[in-house]
Amino acid sequence: ADLRGRRKARSQPVARLFAPVPLMPDKTYLALGDSMSIDDYTGVKGGGAVAQFFKTLGAEWKLDDRTYDGCQMEGVPRNGRGDLITLTIGGNDLLWHKEKYLREGLAEFEAEHSELLAALRNANPDATLIVGDIYAPAAPLDALESAALEQANAIIHANCQQVDARVARIYDAFQGHEATHLCLGIEPTLAGARAIAELFREALLLETAD
Repeated sequence: ADLRGRRKARSQPVARLFAPVPLMPDKTYLALGDSMSIDDYTGVKGGGAVAQFFKTLGAEWKLDDRTYDGCQMEGVPRNGRGDLITLTIGGNDLLWHKEKYLREGLAEFEAEHSELLAALRNANPDATLIVGDIYAPAAPLDALESAALEQANAIIHANCQQVDARVARIYDAFQGHEATHLCLGIEPTLAGARAIAELFREALLLETAD
């Protein structure tokens, strides 16, 4: 009995030596953008679109989350590196510069958005880049505002094609679901964030860019 006990004791370090080593994350998910991506308005820690999407990726992924409330295009970090990148941007630009855009048109919006996507692609040439378009607020838009939002989303789609980015069609997903997907008139609820996360997932699984 003593001999068997000594053999068992000696075998334990060997067993531990050959035990499987947990995989370390070796892929980076870089999240960029505004409140369409964050937890804050969902009422749940980890309830934002980025957090919900990240949970679906697997143990080989690590998250570099640089999203923040109120982010505009000029405030998006250009120095991030990722194998997978999501970007929700443009809504705050339209909101804060609404009068200028309605008066002068969206040429400046188009140029700034194009420059941003080009910078992200140049820094991450092999990354899967997923870019969200912009949902309408809960309050009805007038004809000029609706036309401007439609044009802004068309710009986003066209710019995505230029840099081989995939579009998450958030505008379409939120249409008719404002009561459940938005709070405070313009921020994503938990259900809204889930819808965005699902769009990120669908875009990731596409074999070719939008």
